[in-house]
Amino acid sequence: MIKLIATAESIGQAKKLIDIGIDEIVIGEEVFGLRLPGYFSIEEMKEVIDYAHLNKKEVIIAMNAILHNEQIEQARPFLKKIKAIGADQIMVGDTGLIQILKEKEYYLPYLYNASVVMTSAGQVNFWAKFGAQRAFVASEVPFVELKDMLKESQIPLVYQVYGATCIHQSRRRLLNNYFNYIQKDTQELTDRELFLSEPNKKDSHYSIYTDQHGTHIFANKDLNLLEYLPALAKEEQTHWYLDGLFTPEEDFNQIASQFLRVKELIEKNQVTSEGIELHSVAVKHYHTKNRELGTGFFLYEADQVQ
Repeated sequence: MIKLIATAESIGQAKKLIDIGIDEIVIGEEVFGLRLPGYFSIEEMKEVIDYAHLNKKEVIIAMNAILHNEQIEQARPFLKKIKAIGADQIMVGDTGLIQILKEKEYYLPYLYNASVVMTSAGQVNFWAKFGAQRAFVASEVPFVELKDMLKESQIPLVYQVYGATCIHQSRRRLLNNYFNYIQKDTQELTDRELFLSEPNKKDSHYSIYTDQHGTHIFANKDLNLLEYLPALAKEEQTHWYLDGLFTPEEDFNQIASQFLRVKELIEKNQVTSEGIELHSVAVKHYHTKNRELGTGFFLYEADQVQ
């Protein structure tokens, strides 16, 4: 069964995504959630979870941040709260948090997401032994290697098919240091519309922002694999992730709808090149105008990825 998983920025967007047919919604808050389009209080999470369950959908709470001692100390109370409000699953990347999940009182099913780390079936199966229900494949894994991972992995793999992809994170506040050095007002760091360019490469524009988790840098182009969904489905890679970090709510809803339509075409065995092209054009139309789209590492040969 194909599952579409999407981030949500607000209660309203979460409900809209559920209404149009998204299977799983990813939400979270500021301490534990990493690179989310918006943050939710416990009360807001409960409202989304209740609405999702009413519509037979699920909610994943993002706890994928790199946790330090003070955050680990807050993890048990937070896990207790989200368990009480009915969270279906959490997204985890920190081994300290996985240790806590061994305690029955705090256990929740989890999707293991350690960003660029998950690149082989061996790693997937290692975390499966420690209770992972699914694993999030690194965006650096091309299709040719993904096919091999799928054959050997013991749990389902989640693969990103749309949105911004993070290529670097540092716990240091690199932008603050730079802005202080050039004596520029750091108030501008509160938005997420800054870009980093390579020297002598005018076409390079890597999104960059700083928050309490440090500095995040993103790939030059956002990911769009809509036209390759039939190929993924053929290989039984059927858990697809849509990231709306840099996409305005309504535009993201429209983009999610295009992926849903292709999902339906695949399930009904009605895929045509014309249909794929129609929905691809729509994705490009609704995608943020100052951001380019590409296929990332997806079409690379194995020897091109070091």
